[in-house]
Amino acid sequence: MIRNNPLTRAWRAWRNDEDGSVAVETLLMVPLLSWAFLSTLVYFDAYRTEAISERAGLTIADMLSRETGLVNQEYLNGTVDLLEFLTLHDSSPELRVTVFYKHTHSNGNVHLHRAWSKTKNSTKDVLTTADIRAMETRLPDLGDEERAILVETWTDYDPPYEPVLASSLNAFEMGTFTVISPRFTDSLCWNNDPTEDPTKTIC
Repeated sequence: MIRNNPLTRAWRAWRNDEDGSVAVETLLMVPLLSWAFLSTLVYFDAYRTEAISERAGLTIADMLSRETGLVNQEYLNGTVDLLEFLTLHDSSPELRVTVFYKHTHSNGNVHLHRAWSKTKNSTKDVLTTADIRAMETRLPDLGDEERAILVETWTDYDPPYEPVLASSLNAFEMGTFTVISPRFTDSLCWNNDPTEDPTKTIC
């Protein structure tokens, strides 16, 4: 008798009722699925931006390697404007251009030397001869007195949906490191003098 009373039957019916279970599971899974989906977009965007940054660095290096005239600060300003256009994500990308060469001394010692190094929008210092020698393992082997151009760029990346995915991917800096030889001249030369005084030209 107790087993068949209305209260017991109602409790059993409520316990066995599975209506709405899909909605509850969806409610539980939607936040996790949304986080996973947005995280995938963020990482895809980061890899895409990194690829664009690498191509932009190569484009700048290729442009400088084809230059047959003198490079000055105005030229670097225009180069950074081009870099900004190519990278899209950073309104103030950083650029450092360095020309270096290998020299054999009279005592037979062979060392790398810096010809000149300039920066634009960069918090990094210009490279010195000591800096060039310290990164020798990253640089190609040159012939005696052969010149090469080192182009470095840095762009800041701020991932989208950061308020939602604060722990997914933090903002970071993307850097490129490209070494290229001058194509049509022996060296890329620097002269920031308005009259282009030959005595102030550094190659």
